[in-house]
Amino acid sequence: TANFSEQVVESFPSDIPTGIYYGWACVGNGDVHKMVLSIGWNPFYKNIKKSVETHIIHTFKEDFYGEILSIVITGYIRPEKNFDSL
Repeated sequence: TANFSEQVVESFPSDIPTGIYYGWACVGNGDVHKMVLSIGWNPFYKNIKKSVETHIIHTFKEDFYGEILSIVITGYIRPEKNFDSL
């Protein structure tokens, strides 16, 4: 899972609805992989700032902190939901 910085999240278009999306992701100059993306407030944790979290469907051999993450959102799955427990 890779989280975008607050600065990047604030630069997302404000009219994108919160929810779960799918698409493609690439770390650095690596291969392109399937991904799912959460855009929202994570209501279970009562976040006060919107976040964008990317789950890349691939097993990486090592961490990729500090790398450039490029994404293409191709579809919408569902709205953001709250959960009763972890």
